[in-house]
Amino acid sequence: MRRTRKRRRRIASPILAGLLLCAVAAFSLPGLNRVPIRTVAIHGELHHVTQEELEALIVPFTSWGWLRLPADRLSLRLEELNWIATARVRREWPLDVSITITERRPVARWGPDALLDESGEAFDPGGPINRTLPLLEGPEGTEKVMLDRYRAFSARLGARSLALDELNLDPRGAWRLGLRDGPQLRLGAESIDLRLERALVALDELAGEQGVEIAYLDLRYPNGFAVAWRNVNTAARRQGGRSP
Repeated sequence: MRRTRKRRRRIASPILAGLLLCAVAAFSLPGLNRVPIRTVAIHGELHHVTQEELEALIVPFTSWGWLRLPADRLSLRLEELNWIATARVRREWPLDVSITITERRPVARWGPDALLDESGEAFDPGGPINRTLPLLEGPEGTEKVMLDRYRAFSARLGARSLALDELNLDPRGAWRLGLRDGPQLRLGAESIDLRLERALVALDELAGEQGVEIAYLDLRYPNGFAVAWRNVNTAARRQGGRSP
């Protein structure tokens, strides 16, 4: 009995190999390479990429047919569109193509004309910019660093019910923060976190002042800070009232 089983196994192997060769030969026939794509399905929540833009890129690729479609190349071409973060192209049996698109989600403005997405990549929106987004400005190449700093600053300020509307990094490495409906905080290039804490303490101390609006706090002093007032007349009266 054991010998019979061994013979069956030996016979089955050549048969299986032959079937595989037939399958490979079938899929290698020139005619199959020209089998047209039946449908192209696009998935994803799209707000900024238009149907016309997608069709202009996808339709020329359909001439390759289902088997020969260069999926990776099509993905790269789609990702060249300003608002597309990722594009995943795959064939689906029998003759369909599925494209999953993820649009960029802007989290901040970058300078006057660009936006930053969630990963800190700057891109040209190719149209009007949402001016309600926070404004980040800094040297080229600092986009990711600035977005990380913006998030850290926002978390710290949010704990005090303050919102960060503007963040600036100059070429010398000095940081400047603009609070929503509030003053500007000039932190300089050193001891940034410590200076921010000092700024928050100073804002608490000055919060009780009536009729006085702070233009900015300059924290670039070793043991203190300077204050500039928006309402100069009110500030002058306040200071004069406390003079001996």
